[in-house]
Amino acid sequence: MKLSMFTLTAVLAINTFVFTPDQCLADGQNSITGKVIFKGDPANYKRTKINTTKDPNCKKAKKTIGSEKVIVNKKTDPMTLRNVVVSIKEGLGKKSFPVSKEELTIIQIGCQYKPHVLAGQAGQTLRILNGDNTNHNIHFLPKVNDEHNFTQPKKDTEKGKTIILKAEDPFKVKCDVHPWMNCFVAIFEHPFFDVTSKDGTFTLTGMPDGAYTIEAWHEAFGKVTAEVEVSGGKAANMDLTFEPKS
Repeated sequence: MKLSMFTLTAVLAINTFVFTPDQCLADGQNSITGKVIFKGDPANYKRTKINTTKDPNCKKAKKTIGSEKVIVNKKTDPMTLRNVVVSIKEGLGKKSFPVSKEELTIIQIGCQYKPHVLAGQAGQTLRILNGDNTNHNIHFLPKVNDEHNFTQPKKDTEKGKTIILKAEDPFKVKCDVHPWMNCFVAIFEHPFFDVTSKDGTFTLTGMPDGAYTIEAWHEAFGKVTAEVEVSGGKAANMDLTFEPKS
């Protein structure tokens, strides 16, 4: 079975304006690209090793795994961060945007959640799968969405579990059976968001002409914002920077 990292279907609230993907393309396919820079001492944020041997089935998959809380790309210049949610915070007004019907997925594999950070759109359906040969527990810790807390049987990759999501800042999902397992889910009212890739870069595409506030969120370092303007189908480039004091 081929699994998609991100699976979503959307239900959108009624707003004053509705922009279709074709209309976004007609605007010239504006885009915002950049990277999330890390200005700190990477020695203070070394990836810790997590021992999984308390569960024999996790041990068989991998005895130790690396923490995904802070992953600094030390080889890039400047250094960048992975697993950062970048999105349009302000500037869209009352516009609403239809999204792809492609499904969003979180899979539990190797006794870790993949992806570690997931972004989606309000009203979409999230499908949760278990690719491990052991039972897992999925426990949502949201403020807006329902607090799901359920056990998922091993090797549940065909049916899985589906959940409808509401707009909310990133919230934590954990496994009560395996305390080292966690991930984060961020839900937006629009489709202009991304999660930084392995090299710390991001791309937002298809927004109308306008001036925007862009926000970056990281689970350890919080939020930073920056301003950008796009028009005429041109690509804007911008970087966002986290400067931890310690």
